[in-house]
Amino acid sequence: MSQDDLAKKLDVSKNYISLVENDKKDPSISFLKNTAKLLNIPLVLLIWEKMDLPEGKTEEEKEIREQIDKMVDNAHKLFAERTFKIKKPKK
Repeated sequence: MSQDDLAKKLDVSKNYISLVENDKKDPSISFLKNTAKLLNIPLVLLIWEKMDLPEGKTEEEKEIREQIDKMVDNAHKLFAERTFKIKKPKK
């Protein structure tokens, strides 16, 4: 789905989609809800940047934190690739 298609279906401008996608504008809650509904995905996938987890004191806690961070990053990349046909650069 192109940005233009998504913008039309959500009744917003293509520029708005671009600003949100490029972290230049925070989306409204209604926009996020409508986007999740349209794409048939959980809302949390759109808003879950990083869990606010402690860095971890033990090696096991640090490893768990790293695994969660990787999972969230991978979910965001997959969402962008499937929805906007965008390949996000690796960090």
